[in-house]
Amino acid sequence: MKQCPSCKREMKEHLLFCPFDGQPLVSKEGHDRFIGLVIDDKYRIEEKIGEGGMGKVYRATHVHMDNTVALKILHTHLASDQTALERFRREARAAAYIRHPNAVAVTDFGVTKDTGIAYLVMEFLEGVELRQKIKQQKQLDYEETFFIVQQTCAALQAAHAKGIIHRDLKPDNIWLLPTEDGITRVKVLDFGIAKLKTTTETSALTQQGMIVGTPYYMSPEQCRGEELDARSDIYSMGVILYEMMTGEVPFQASTPVGVVLKHANEPPRPPHELRGELPTPLEDVILRALKKKREDRQESATQLAQELETALYAAGIELKLLGTATPQGTLLPTGYTNAPKTAMSMQGSVGIGSPTQAAETSQTALGGATAGQATTPSTEASQRPIFGSLQPSVDTTTGGLAGKKLILAAAAFVVIAVVAVVIWMSQSTPQPSPDPVPPPSPRNDTPKPPPGDPNPPPGMIYLKGGEFTMGNDLSNDEFQKPEHPETVSPFFMDQYEVTVEDYYKFMKARNQEPPQGWSESWKQGVFAPEERRLPVTNVSWYDAQEYAEFVGKRLPTEAEWEYAARGTDKRLYPWGKSFNPDYGNIGEGRPKAIRPVGSFPNDRSPFGLLDMAGNVAEWTDSDPRAYRGSRARNDEGKVLRGGSFEVDKSFALVTSRAALAPTVKSPSVGFRCAKNVQ
Repeated sequence: MKQCPSCKREMKEHLLFCPFDGQPLVSKEGHDRFIGLVIDDKYRIEEKIGEGGMGKVYRATHVHMDNTVALKILHTHLASDQTALERFRREARAAAYIRHPNAVAVTDFGVTKDTGIAYLVMEFLEGVELRQKIKQQKQLDYEETFFIVQQTCAALQAAHAKGIIHRDLKPDNIWLLPTEDGITRVKVLDFGIAKLKTTTETSALTQQGMIVGTPYYMSPEQCRGEELDARSDIYSMGVILYEMMTGEVPFQASTPVGVVLKHANEPPRPPHELRGELPTPLEDVILRALKKKREDRQESATQLAQELETALYAAGIELKLLGTATPQGTLLPTGYTNAPKTAMSMQGSVGIGSPTQAAETSQTALGGATAGQATTPSTEASQRPIFGSLQPSVDTTTGGLAGKKLILAAAAFVVIAVVAVVIWMSQSTPQPSPDPVPPPSPRNDTPKPPPGDPNPPPGMIYLKGGEFTMGNDLSNDEFQKPEHPETVSPFFMDQYEVTVEDYYKFMKARNQEPPQGWSESWKQGVFAPEERRLPVTNVSWYDAQEYAEFVGKRLPTEAEWEYAARGTDKRLYPWGKSFNPDYGNIGEGRPKAIRPVGSFPNDRSPFGLLDMAGNVAEWTDSDPRAYRGSRARNDEGKVLRGGSFEVDKSFALVTSRAALAPTVKSPSVGFRCAKNVQ
């Protein structure tokens, strides 16, 4: 059994994260069967020094050499997982390719023949992570900052020269190691999710469209799941440099979604506003590294270090702590006096509320939080690495939908995928919302059409169409501008989002595979009373389109969707012009959980359609094109409309537009259908 270190709930062994608060699960306290074990007749395990969702880390002794090493062991249930095993193997190979004094050395990798234990051996480090130093000092002095950055860049340059992109650079992965001669050496850790561009065997792990990283430090292109190059690491280094100088990361939000959106769309707050005496040349270097377009950043890690050194000299700052140069050309500073702590290679995740809420002890965890550390759900979520496969493309130069909304689709929905799927796999009923209204059982509440209007098909509403105002001039999102007249023909539209019960009938008739996360009972068409009314999710645009054709309908255009949601009075929300957090299932001020359709009767359009502001976002049949006269640019994919249980109130606007690649499947995206009037 496993246990959540935060809520203390016990979970099944196969789960990685707590479905209630997102914390990495750890094994329940008790006797550790690995203590005292000798692995492959070489490594005697002495004590556990960390644990996370992926595995455990131990201090071990090489029985023949009598030296101390750090030993990672995959959780037993992951040992047969080829993806996890390959990620382990890749970390060893990445370190072998780099071979640099500022990169952690991985010395061995193997799987025991008799027991199938997968392990990875690293040098045992004693020091402090940069995260801890930032937490203690808030704002580092300029000289020390330079030498830390210089050494980190040296390791990155060596990796980049071998075609290796780190992809998860953060203060937790930069360790400061005092040595006997008073010199502090930097070690860069965690090349386990690095992309080995010189090899092909890892393409399935880090292919284009795979989002991997830690939200606070991810580049805009990384948030979009695009192909990365060295300049993505430079952006991450810019975030770290900003944090070292100001004590804060440039972008903060209450959810990982918000952080990702800000990386893509918002300029960073000028560092001098947080540190008044910060020299302008130094600020310029930082802000250049944080440019949204990769071509506007420094070309290499070496160039970043050189520009930093030049900026400090230009500001009259003398690098007094200059130490000796290694044969590899790495400058090592002197004068670092922090007491050492024990470290190993894969630092875990820390939280969103404050990025400095990192590991409080030196016993860090493999792929998770520090052993014994309890952080809040909001804290944990944003620094846990994201893994999600999708293929969107986006232009972030406009500051409108082209950046903000597609990033929501490409990353926000993926952030919640792990937790959302785990919830459905580990529970037979959904997590309740604090004030749900029981949904109607039969669909007998559809408004009656006025006399003379055509009778709609069951479960649908007749909309007579006509001219209405589309868009929103009050929005900061250029993709919602300008307001303009739009005309739609009469049509029918589903009153509710398509449910899992609806989709099951289609799935059975077409003999199709169920969406991800469906339990065995769901696959057999057995639903609890509330479950049958949940909106179907984890369906691509193509899936939604095929379903619509099967039932003799189609997907609505986004103009039809907006008309159905707002009518003709220019309201901003389905219920009126003012936002009310209690009216819809919107991820602001309530637990983030999907609800049966119709659970929030106030989320009702003027025509009687339900859940258009929240619950799940909805596919439309439209391409993401900028409105005539807009400063935004056309985008790719398909338009999503409506907010969801995950996102904030800005997405609940009836004018809000998002875009998503049509192949992507998300636990926050569903659909409803439309139909022509014959």
